[in-house]
Amino acid sequence: MSPDVRATKRAPMANRTPEQDLIDQFLEHLETNADDDLRVAKIINKNCRSKTYADVEFHSASKLHWVIEAKSDDSKDRHNTVHKIFGELLKETGRINRDSCRHAILIPNCAVRFYSRAFQAIHRDKFVGFGELIPIDTVFTSDETGVSQLSWEELYDAHKP
Repeated sequence: MSPDVRATKRAPMANRTPEQDLIDQFLEHLETNADDDLRVAKIINKNCRSKTYADVEFHSASKLHWVIEAKSDDSKDRHNTVHKIFGELLKETGRINRDSCRHAILIPNCAVRFYSRAFQAIHRDKFVGFGELIPIDTVFTSDETGVSQLSWEELYDAHKP
């Protein structure tokens, strides 16, 4: 186990947040991922409170630079996290050295329907257009069993009214 990945194990820390727990779980899963595009080679940031980096930034084994914003519905302001996703992603596009990055969001697997239902308050064409503007390469979901991926459009469509 690499020192970078070992450091992602849940260590006691004051003011733990559901987002930080999600990040730690996600990176732990990617430690042994078979896909070189996803397996972590070098962690740049793994702190949901960072002011200078995205919640999760790393270089994969295949040298991709991932820039990932994490959000969780496991909080009293869960409805605000829906709106924060857009602002956080827009902020990341304004940082320098972002031209060759892969942008993504990370949410708990159990929150897919929550975010999908909330996003459906936005006209689908505008939602999809935002995903193309950034561009959002994937939506990661994580739970105790592993990591999955959805497209931006699949996230929108996941809730069936």
